[in-house]
Amino acid sequence: MRSAAKVVAINALVVLLVFSGIIWAICLATSIYQLVRAGSKETIAVGARRKANVPNYANTDWALTHFMEFDTLPTKYVSYIGWRRLPFAGKTITIEGPYAQRRTVGPKDASKPSVYFFGGSTMWGTGADDANTIPSRFAQLTGYRAENFGESAYTAHQGLMMLIRLLQDGHRPDVVVFYDGANDVVHKCRSELNPWSHGREGQIVSALQRASVERDYGLQYMFRPLVGLANTVSGLLFRRSRDDSTFFNCHADPDKAQQIANYVLEDWELARKLVEAYNGKFIGILQPVSYFSETKLERVRQRDTERKQFQAVYPLIKPKMAERPWLYDFTQVLDKQEYIYIDFCHLSPNGNSYVAQKLVQTLVK
Repeated sequence: MRSAAKVVAINALVVLLVFSGIIWAICLATSIYQLVRAGSKETIAVGARRKANVPNYANTDWALTHFMEFDTLPTKYVSYIGWRRLPFAGKTITIEGPYAQRRTVGPKDASKPSVYFFGGSTMWGTGADDANTIPSRFAQLTGYRAENFGESAYTAHQGLMMLIRLLQDGHRPDVVVFYDGANDVVHKCRSELNPWSHGREGQIVSALQRASVERDYGLQYMFRPLVGLANTVSGLLFRRSRDDSTFFNCHADPDKAQQIANYVLEDWELARKLVEAYNGKFIGILQPVSYFSETKLERVRQRDTERKQFQAVYPLIKPKMAERPWLYDFTQVLDKQEYIYIDFCHLSPNGNSYVAQKLVQTLVK
């Protein structure tokens, strides 16, 4: 009996060691593959070429360089506002200063009014080099001192938190522009998120849960590499046939859609009160998206379920804007027979110019 027990114990140990070896071999191989693939210039170039190869950039020599630089930008976690990109000095993208801002190219005359811009990646300038972002084009048109505090995926509430930080640091802009709507809809309308969420809430929650599991070193931790591998394989096999109808839920949940609309308006209202308390002027803009624009969209991917989210939320924001003379609806500003959108919300330089021109008209009213 004692000999049999010893044989069983040895076999069990061998099976455990082999099993553990297989798991960690898979984990190591997957990590190496992802690391090599993520850092591969060819992988980055394939995605960048696809983005740059649209009619919008037919006569632009920097588009490929821009998207290659964009796809390598790192970010860091920042309390209360979520994240900011790290400093970067490229040929088309420059991120600098204590607030990790996108560089604005334009006059810096200290006697001119200062205008601070807030918003998501469209305001930050995805799809444009430093000289062709909305703040840069506005500065070139007016001679004002423009500062770009936009960041990819930011909602109106994150812009408000960024504004508070700047005011606490002693900044006193003459004009503050909030350019919002797309991220408030496309992120908060996701089924797993809520009207208070930002786009990376789920990612942060998952990371914290994994960290908790890893401290326990239980079976769930041991099986995580296999689960990760299974998810990767299933994603590769079925990603083309993914059903987007359950990815968003604002179109099926009018109460959630109304809350999101209310929070955008309230974030703008709070920002206005703060700015005016320091003798500044506030302008809130509902940004245009391809789903409401009459322009050339043959090369722009339009998702029906995503369209329904904007159809559920934007009409709830617009009537309330009419009651507030400091809010402006820009959803029709890009109604021109040109190639302007590179996806549902990001613009090529001509689109940024049209937005900047409309903003100049708005300010001189």
